[in-house]
Amino acid sequence: MALPLGLGLIALGGLGLGLVRVVLLERVLGSKSLPANLEIQSVADRLAEQIGAARTSVLLCTLNRPLALTYGLRRPRILLSTWMVEHLDRGELAAVLAHELGHIDRRDYMVVWLATVLRDGFFYLPTTWAAYRQLQREKEVACDDRAVAVTQRPLALASALAKAWHDASDGPTLRMAQPFTGAAALIEMRIARLLAAPRPALDEGNGGGRFDVGGTALRAGAIGLMSLLAAEAANVAVMLAPMGCGPASLFWKLL
Repeated sequence: MALPLGLGLIALGGLGLGLVRVVLLERVLGSKSLPANLEIQSVADRLAEQIGAARTSVLLCTLNRPLALTYGLRRPRILLSTWMVEHLDRGELAAVLAHELGHIDRRDYMVVWLATVLRDGFFYLPTTWAAYRQLQREKEVACDDRAVAVTQRPLALASALAKAWHDASDGPTLRMAQPFTGAAALIEMRIARLLAAPRPALDEGNGGGRFDVGGTALRAGAIGLMSLLAAEAANVAVMLAPMGCGPASLFWKLL
């Protein structure tokens, strides 16, 4: 009884921890930020229209470190630190905004939140960690492609990444809030890809806000990874439940 009870509590704890993260993050960021100036907001509005995303509020927080992220389950917002505004030129800042709008249009915040809940609830399954890392990689690559397809300036995004990573490498990140920078290996891969790989283009015949087959494939791959992660956790839980060795065994005992 002790083992299935413990595993069940861990699974429920993963869900509870995910909910607490969301609430705390929204409260803290909401209390520390102010609306961006009209120039920045107008750039974001123009990019959102090009991407086909909903209009998104851009907020600023006073912080002398690079920070650009999206947050909010019900009403996504973009948060920039004052460092980003002071150290990036207009092209670089537009590329960052386009990248973050890509996350919002793809609903990455919700996807990553669900993936994090599954990862924490079923941390003892190696596949959950592998799928989570791959999901993080694919969403960043997909949003880089979207940003470049809109701005047509891959070097601007690569430069923004390099500047931000140079100053952010020693500081903490907010994983649940879709930070612009990430692990060193991922940043290096993204910069190299931006410098060398051909860029996808907007499909003008499809509303001007949708992307080519490559971008669609990346999105489908991310969704597939989420499905695999969930299916793997569910399969193991259900298989072990009748034997009293998995999180789902608590539910079996109630039937």
